[in-house]
Amino acid sequence: MDYFSVLDFSREPFSNSPEPEFFYQSPQHVECLQKLELAVRLRRGLNTVIGDVGAGKTTICRQIIRRFADDKDVETYLMLDPHFGAPMEFLHAIVDILGIAGGNPDVTEWHLKEKIKNHLFDKGVGEGKTLVLIIDEGQKIPDFCLEILREFLNYETNEHKLLQIIIFAQKEFYQVLEAHTGFADRINFSYDLRPMTFTDTRAMIRFRLDTAKGEDAGKEVRFTFPALWAIYRATGGYPRKIVGLCHRIILALIIQDRLKAGVAMVRFCTRTGETHRRLWKMALVAVLGVVLVTLVGLDLRHNRFFTEAPKGLVSGVALQPVDTVVIHEEAPPPVAASPAEEEFPPHVVSPAEEEPPYAERVPESLGWLVFKRDETICKVIRVVYGGECTPDRVALIRKANPHIQNPDRVEPGAMLKLPAVPSDFRPAPEGGRWVAVARRDNLEDAYGVYREYLGQLPPIQVFSHWNGREGLQFDIILKERFVDEGSARSAIAKLPPSISSGARIIGDWDKDTVFFSTVGSG
Repeated sequence: MDYFSVLDFSREPFSNSPEPEFFYQSPQHVECLQKLELAVRLRRGLNTVIGDVGAGKTTICRQIIRRFADDKDVETYLMLDPHFGAPMEFLHAIVDILGIAGGNPDVTEWHLKEKIKNHLFDKGVGEGKTLVLIIDEGQKIPDFCLEILREFLNYETNEHKLLQIIIFAQKEFYQVLEAHTGFADRINFSYDLRPMTFTDTRAMIRFRLDTAKGEDAGKEVRFTFPALWAIYRATGGYPRKIVGLCHRIILALIIQDRLKAGVAMVRFCTRTGETHRRLWKMALVAVLGVVLVTLVGLDLRHNRFFTEAPKGLVSGVALQPVDTVVIHEEAPPPVAASPAEEEFPPHVVSPAEEEPPYAERVPESLGWLVFKRDETICKVIRVVYGGECTPDRVALIRKANPHIQNPDRVEPGAMLKLPAVPSDFRPAPEGGRWVAVARRDNLEDAYGVYREYLGQLPPIQVFSHWNGREGLQFDIILKERFVDEGSARSAIAKLPPSISSGARIIGDWDKDTVFFSTVGSG
């Protein structure tokens, strides 16, 4: 039988688990939750909740997740411990939490960031979802994680941020924010969670007792007013301490077969809790003492340290001088080479070994663009894919962007996802040269360079291509094809000095290169 049923409780009234049914809605907790929910629904970006240990941060964290549980347009992700040793660990954790496919442990940091960015655009713009990353124990976040989170906050449309971040942290986080003003400036809403007042403490205790009461309860557990005041003074109004002390009081009532808790019982349970903590500390010291004695080799029979024992002995065990210690490792048994391995001599690298560890599959998307005024889908197709704006190409764009209702009229600020469709372009056998005035590793930046250089140069376009070593790359090239390197150099010499200094000649591509654009043949 459940021992709490002795007092006619249907369940434990002061469990230390964050049970939603026992959440007492104090004025400050309600205010915090309402502002957090509003900030998330408006997609304002970064929000923080800061408070001392036991102030109720975890409870609010679970409540905000619960509020969005039934909303199909909001996806919440919880990170319980943000302490990471390196940026790649943190990025891999984000990829896993968001459920992004292809989180190969050998990919580069840039690849992981691109995966995350594309995922956020796909979800936030393509599907209209609101993604919420909730981080508990935020005071443990390393500096490099803050910088990565700041980068994530740069992913946005004209109206909102693509990733909503809520950080729950202890007071030490204020010092972190002071040291990282660039991150702190991004905070949309910050709430300082304070201890509860005596009125809220008394109401919370009463609320939990009523919630745990059975339907046919004949017994009424009661705390006297002085007892409630004593609980408030002993706990300082911190919910976790209140729950812990009240739990001990309920156990005392059960043991003493009583229904009323007075101030004397509160004081007794307070002292009992302190005694238990002292006993735990004493036990820990004792265990550490035993471990220390074992490590230094205390001879319990003679009450002497090993330095007085015969040289080279510790409790009868022979020791070897430090400088002569040798670690012996067993050689692994010989393994017969497989037929595939025997085809290559020892000094020849097999084709499988030539592939770098960060090679990835051909991407499905080139990325996202933010429409500017007077831009059209057909113009984007000509600039990024090359060639004409055919109905088939427009259909591909519409399929990748179901949120675009009218392809002939796209509002400025709208987001456009461009699918990665391999083209039939191949460098001509007779050769040829192209001039690249810039290279970028993402579509948005490359198109920005195109907009900047447009009107300053002869006809240009964005030329996208991919291979397993470099990943997805975007060259901004002159549309004209040059017959040899000399004519290409002459074309570079005619460019403005600020642009020609960074221009280069492209003549050959790797055999495994996949092209997503078509360039002119002359």
